[in-house]
Amino acid sequence: MTNAMQVQPYIPAMKLFRSRKLRVEEASLPARPTLAQREAHAIDAQLASRAAAGDDSAFTTLVTRYQPAVFRWSLTFANDPDEAEDIAQEVFVRAHRRLSQYRSDGSLEAWFYAVTRRAANQMHRKAKRRTRLALSPGARPAREVYTTDPGGRVDRERATALIHEMFSNLPPRQREIFDLIDLQGLTPAEVADRTGMKPASVRANLFKARKSIRARFLATHPSYSELRK
Repeated sequence: MTNAMQVQPYIPAMKLFRSRKLRVEEASLPARPTLAQREAHAIDAQLASRAAAGDDSAFTTLVTRYQPAVFRWSLTFANDPDEAEDIAQEVFVRAHRRLSQYRSDGSLEAWFYAVTRRAANQMHRKAKRRTRLALSPGARPAREVYTTDPGGRVDRERATALIHEMFSNLPPRQREIFDLIDLQGLTPAEVADRTGMKPASVRANLFKARKSIRARFLATHPSYSELRK
Protein backbone atom coordinates (compact mmCIF):
# COMPACT_ATOMS: atom_id res chain seq x y z
CA MET A 1 0.00 0.00 0.00
CA THR A 2 2.82 2.33 0.88
CA ASN A 3 4.73 1.52 -2.32
CA ALA A 4 1.63 2.15 -4.45
CA MET A 5 1.20 5.57 -2.90
CA GLN A 6 4.83 6.40 -3.61
CA VAL A 7 4.54 5.53 -7.31
CA GLN A 8 1.16 7.21 -7.83
CA PRO A 9 2.46 10.84 -8.19
CA TYR A 10 4.71 9.90 -11.14
CA ILE A 11 1.86 8.67 -13.35
CA PRO A 12 0.39 12.11 -14.16
CA ALA A 13 3.89 13.44 -14.90
CA MET A 14 4.48 10.65 -17.41
CA LYS A 15 1.12 11.34 -19.06
CA LEU A 16 1.97 15.03 -19.24
CA PHE A 17 5.32 14.22 -20.86
CA ARG A 18 3.67 11.97 -23.47
CA SER A 19 1.00 14.56 -24.16
CA ARG A 20 3.62 17.27 -24.65
CA LYS A 21 5.71 14.99 -26.89
CA LEU A 22 2.62 14.23 -28.99
CA ARG A 23 1.87 17.95 -29.42
CA VAL A 24 5.45 18.60 -30.54
CA GLU A 25 5.31 15.74 -33.04
CA GLU A 26 1.97 16.92 -34.41
CA ALA A 27 3.28 20.49 -34.76
CA SER A 28 6.17 19.23 -36.89
CA LEU A 29 3.84 17.54 -39.36
CA PRO A 30 2.84 19.48 -42.49
CA ALA A 31 -0.65 20.97 -42.39
CA ARG A 32 -3.33 19.12 -44.31
CA PRO A 33 -4.15 20.85 -47.61
CA THR A 34 -7.38 22.80 -47.75
CA LEU A 35 -10.11 22.16 -50.30
CA ALA A 36 -8.93 25.16 -52.34
CA GLN A 37 -5.36 23.84 -52.30
CA ARG A 38 -6.50 20.39 -53.43
CA GLU A 39 -8.53 21.90 -56.26
CA ALA A 40 -5.58 24.07 -57.35
CA HIS A 41 -3.32 21.02 -57.26
CA ALA A 42 -5.74 19.06 -59.46
CA ILE A 43 -5.81 21.90 -62.00
CA ASP A 44 -2.00 22.16 -61.97
CA ALA A 45 -1.59 18.42 -62.45
CA GLN A 46 -3.99 18.41 -65.41
CA LEU A 47 -2.33 21.41 -67.05
CA ALA A 48 1.15 19.96 -66.52
CA SER A 49 0.11 16.65 -68.04
CA ARG A 50 -1.38 18.34 -71.10
CA ALA A 51 1.60 20.68 -71.49
CA ALA A 52 4.05 17.79 -71.23
CA ALA A 53 2.09 16.06 -74.02
CA GLY A 54 2.60 19.08 -76.28
CA ASP A 55 -0.47 21.22 -75.59
CA ASP A 56 0.85 24.77 -76.03
CA SER A 57 -2.31 26.39 -74.67
CA ALA A 58 -1.96 24.41 -71.43
CA PHE A 59 1.65 25.53 -71.06
CA THR A 60 0.63 29.16 -71.72
CA THR A 61 -1.93 28.86 -68.95
CA LEU A 62 0.76 27.53 -66.59
CA VAL A 63 3.02 30.44 -67.45
CA THR A 64 0.18 32.87 -66.70
CA ARG A 65 -0.53 31.16 -63.37
CA TYR A 66 3.08 30.98 -62.20
CA GLN A 67 4.85 33.95 -63.82
CA PRO A 68 4.20 36.32 -60.86
CA ALA A 69 5.50 33.77 -58.35
CA VAL A 70 8.50 32.79 -60.46
CA PHE A 71 9.47 36.44 -60.96
CA ARG A 72 9.14 37.10 -57.23
CA TRP A 73 11.36 34.13 -56.41
CA SER A 74 13.82 35.26 -59.07
CA LEU A 75 14.07 38.66 -57.38
CA THR A 76 15.25 36.87 -54.25
CA PHE A 77 18.24 35.47 -56.12
CA ALA A 78 18.87 38.39 -58.48
CA ASN A 79 20.85 41.59 -58.11
CA ASP A 80 18.21 43.65 -59.93
CA PRO A 81 14.85 43.28 -61.75
CA ASP A 82 16.53 42.86 -65.15
CA GLU A 83 18.45 39.85 -63.89
CA ALA A 84 15.26 38.52 -62.32
CA GLU A 85 13.55 38.74 -65.73
CA ASP A 86 16.40 36.70 -67.25
CA ILE A 87 16.10 34.07 -64.54
CA ALA A 88 12.32 33.85 -64.92
CA GLN A 89 12.64 33.46 -68.67
CA GLU A 90 15.18 30.67 -68.21
CA VAL A 91 12.86 28.97 -65.71
CA PHE A 92 10.02 28.68 -68.22
CA VAL A 93 12.38 27.53 -70.96
CA ARG A 94 13.54 24.73 -68.66
CA ALA A 95 10.00 23.99 -67.50
CA HIS A 96 8.84 23.55 -71.10
CA ARG A 97 11.56 20.94 -71.63
CA ARG A 98 11.20 19.15 -68.30
CA LEU A 99 7.51 19.13 -67.42
CA SER A 100 7.46 15.43 -68.16
CA GLN A 101 9.66 15.01 -65.06
CA TYR A 102 7.01 16.53 -62.79
CA ARG A 103 5.19 13.99 -60.63
CA SER A 104 1.61 14.99 -59.87
CA ASP A 105 1.76 13.61 -56.32
CA GLY A 106 3.86 16.68 -55.40
CA SER A 107 3.21 20.42 -55.50
CA LEU A 108 3.77 22.07 -58.88
CA GLU A 109 4.54 25.30 -57.03
CA ALA A 110 7.37 23.56 -55.17
CA TRP A 111 8.56 22.06 -58.47
CA PHE A 112 8.67 25.50 -60.11
CA TYR A 113 10.51 26.89 -57.09
CA ALA A 114 13.15 24.15 -57.36
CA VAL A 115 13.60 24.93 -61.07
CA THR A 116 13.92 28.64 -60.26
CA ARG A 117 16.50 27.98 -57.56
CA ARG A 118 18.64 25.78 -59.81
CA ALA A 119 18.40 28.17 -62.76
CA ALA A 120 19.41 31.16 -60.63
CA ASN A 121 22.35 29.35 -59.05
CA GLN A 122 23.63 28.08 -62.41
CA MET A 123 23.29 31.51 -64.03
CA HIS A 124 25.18 33.08 -61.14
CA ARG A 125 28.03 30.60 -61.49
CA LYS A 126 28.28 31.36 -65.21
CA ALA A 127 28.16 35.11 -64.56
CA LYS A 128 30.97 34.90 -62.02
CA ARG A 129 33.16 33.19 -64.56
CA ARG A 130 32.50 35.93 -67.12
CA THR A 131 32.52 39.05 -64.99
CA ARG A 132 32.43 40.42 -61.47
CA LEU A 133 30.94 43.77 -62.44
CA ALA A 134 27.64 42.89 -60.76
CA LEU A 135 29.47 42.86 -57.42
CA SER A 136 30.64 46.47 -57.78
CA PRO A 137 29.82 48.54 -54.66
CA GLY A 138 28.73 51.39 -56.93
CA ALA A 139 25.67 49.37 -57.94
CA ARG A 140 24.40 49.29 -54.37
CA PRO A 141 22.36 52.04 -52.68
CA ALA A 142 24.08 54.28 -50.15
CA ARG A 143 23.79 53.22 -46.51
CA GLU A 144 23.00 56.73 -45.22
CA VAL A 145 20.11 57.49 -47.55
CA TYR A 146 17.58 57.79 -44.71
CA THR A 147 19.72 59.08 -41.82
CA THR A 148 18.38 62.64 -41.98
CA ASP A 149 14.74 61.87 -41.15
CA PRO A 150 13.30 64.54 -38.81
CA GLY A 151 13.55 63.43 -35.19
CA GLY A 152 15.36 60.27 -36.13
CA ARG A 153 12.01 58.50 -36.73
CA VAL A 154 10.71 56.78 -39.87
CA ASP A 155 7.19 55.80 -40.73
CA ARG A 156 6.20 52.19 -41.33
CA GLU A 157 6.35 52.52 -45.12
CA ARG A 158 9.89 53.80 -45.03
CA ALA A 159 10.83 51.16 -42.46
CA THR A 160 9.62 48.51 -44.89
CA ALA A 161 11.72 50.06 -47.66
CA LEU A 162 14.77 50.04 -45.39
CA ILE A 163 14.25 46.42 -44.45
CA HIS A 164 13.98 45.43 -48.11
CA GLU A 165 17.18 47.33 -48.84
CA MET A 166 19.01 45.55 -46.03
CA PHE A 167 17.44 42.24 -47.08
CA SER A 168 18.98 42.59 -50.54
CA ASN A 169 22.45 42.70 -48.95
CA LEU A 170 22.10 39.55 -46.86
CA PRO A 171 24.16 36.50 -47.86
CA PRO A 172 22.27 34.49 -50.52
CA ARG A 173 21.21 31.63 -48.23
CA GLN A 174 19.94 33.96 -45.48
CA ARG A 175 18.16 36.11 -48.06
CA GLU A 176 16.38 33.07 -49.48
CA ILE A 177 15.23 31.78 -46.08
CA PHE A 178 14.14 35.24 -44.88
CA ASP A 179 12.11 35.73 -48.06
CA LEU A 180 10.39 32.34 -47.89
CA ILE A 181 9.46 32.58 -44.21
CA ASP A 182 9.09 36.26 -43.30
CA LEU A 183 7.97 37.65 -46.66
CA GLN A 184 6.11 34.72 -48.23
CA GLY A 185 4.78 33.19 -45.03
CA LEU A 186 6.02 29.60 -45.36
CA THR A 187 6.82 27.58 -42.25
CA PRO A 188 10.39 26.37 -41.54
CA ALA A 189 9.23 22.79 -42.22
CA GLU A 190 7.87 23.80 -45.64
CA VAL A 191 11.08 25.66 -46.45
CA ALA A 192 13.18 22.67 -45.44
CA ASP A 193 11.13 20.45 -47.75
CA ARG A 194 11.28 22.94 -50.61
CA THR A 195 15.01 23.68 -50.42
CA GLY A 196 16.31 20.30 -49.27
CA MET A 197 17.94 21.92 -46.24
CA LYS A 198 17.84 20.50 -42.73
CA PRO A 199 15.22 22.20 -40.48
CA ALA A 200 17.94 23.20 -38.02
CA SER A 201 19.86 24.91 -40.82
CA VAL A 202 16.71 26.73 -41.94
CA ARG A 203 16.11 28.06 -38.44
CA ALA A 204 19.75 29.05 -38.01
CA ASN A 205 19.80 31.04 -41.25
CA LEU A 206 16.49 32.70 -40.38
CA PHE A 207 17.86 33.71 -36.97
CA LYS A 208 21.01 35.16 -38.54
CA ALA A 209 19.03 37.06 -41.18
CA ARG A 210 16.64 38.59 -38.65
CA LYS A 211 19.47 39.47 -36.29
CA SER A 212 21.47 41.12 -39.07
CA ILE A 213 18.54 43.19 -40.35
CA ARG A 214 17.51 44.25 -36.84
CA ALA A 215 21.05 45.26 -35.92
CA ARG A 216 21.58 47.30 -39.10
CA PHE A 217 18.22 48.99 -38.78
CA LEU A 218 18.64 49.96 -35.14
CA ALA A 219 22.20 51.15 -35.78
CA THR A 220 20.74 53.76 -38.15
CA HIS A 221 17.42 54.38 -36.39
CA PRO A 222 17.83 53.44 -32.70
CA SER A 223 14.59 55.19 -31.74
CA TYR A 224 12.46 52.88 -33.88
CA SER A 225 11.53 50.72 -30.88
CA GLU A 226 8.90 48.60 -32.63
CA LEU A 227 11.63 46.45 -34.15
CA ARG A 228 12.90 45.53 -30.70
CA LYS A 229 9.92 43.26 -30.06
